Amino acid sequence: MSVKFHEFSETKTFCSRLILQRGAICSLEDLGVVDLLREHSQHILITDKNIENLYLSTVLAGIEAAGRSVRTMVVPASESAKSFSCYTRLVEEALDHTFDKHSTVISLGGGVINNLAGFLASTLYRGINLIHIPTSLLSQVDAAISFKQAINFRHGKNTIGSLYAPSCIVVDPDVLKTLPPRFLKDGLAESIKHALCHDRSLYDDIMESGKRLFDPSFLYHLVEKSIHLKLQVIKGDLNQPLSDYNEAIKHYGHAVGHAIEHLMNGTLFHGESIAIGMCVAAEVAAIIGFAEYETVEEHYEIFQKVGLPTAVPHELSLSDVLHKMRYDKHHLDGLTYFGLVKYVGSMAPAGAGQYGHYIDEPIVRQAIANTRKRDIRQKS
Repeated sequence: MSVKFHEFSETKTFCSRLILQRGAICSLEDLGVVDLLREHSQHILITDKNIENLYLSTVLAGIEAAGRSVRTMVVPASESAKSFSCYTRLVEEALDHTFDKHSTVISLGGGVINNLAGFLASTLYRGINLIHIPTSLLSQVDAAISFKQAINFRHGKNTIGSLYAPSCIVVDPDVLKTLPPRFLKDGLAESIKHALCHDRSLYDDIMESGKRLFDPSFLYHLVEKSIHLKLQVIKGDLNQPLSDYNEAIKHYGHAVGHAIEHLMNGTLFHGESIAIGMCVAAEVAAIIGFAEYETVEEHYEIFQKVGLPTAVPHELSLSDVLHKMRYDKHHLDGLTYFGLVKYVGSMAPAGAGQYGHYIDEPIVRQAIANTRKRDIRQKS
């Protein structure tokens, strides 16, 4: 009997609506966000302890005034919430709350909440409506502006996830006024990533901002510009060659950064860890001759200006960092995937239309060592 092979496919387009407006969380009905919640379905809002005390009542008042039923689920205000155990608890609560295919999951919080709620929405009934209301700088310029949803596992960051589009993302820069300075600096790392990879003018804006860096007007400019740059690298066909260029930008600094963040168990935040990862990537680019050392210096200069770390923590063993990097989604045949910056504002091509570089472990070791040596010199 002959064997017959068949191919079949379905095409799905990811599409999200993004609203950027100061005071948006007070105007959800006027902006049409509440209309996305089916009137006779049950909905849940996921937030954390910190945001519950700041903005939950405002958001709920706007939704419930329009006659929608919303149940609030509060999770820990830490990376620990992106866990399988927390996810399964939310699944049980949602199903016990008579969720249906037309229910909505709303995330109100930072990147952890966005990722957790996004993964929940993508898996309940194979996908239900999702709305993000990001409240941290990191989430407003990066985590919520994404189709990537994920939770962590003991092996590493974002090891369980999906690609899923929120129907709406509501960005209100006014909520950033309640963020502590460390969280503002942490969020800056993802904006700086875009500056280093494909916008020299944003790099210069940040370097020249002086005391205006965290003023509301400058933060609005920063959020607006960062979103514009982020949208450039998430548009298009994931199967087209351009996707490698886009991924190299999105992933810049993340192979090392995610490993550090996971190993530091909450004592270093995401942006702080990614800042270190970008410095390692700059050192890699210099070692293999893709970048001048001036580019490396510009990495250190901008992170030091805004108060972000630049060296792999000395308390982490090199072997542990390298081992954890093997769980990066791009790791292949013992080689680590890096996007590399040629000079500020431009990525270094890898040849054949590709921008992802697969780097040998000895080079990564040397790059990490270089960040530590510089750190020791500066502290001595």
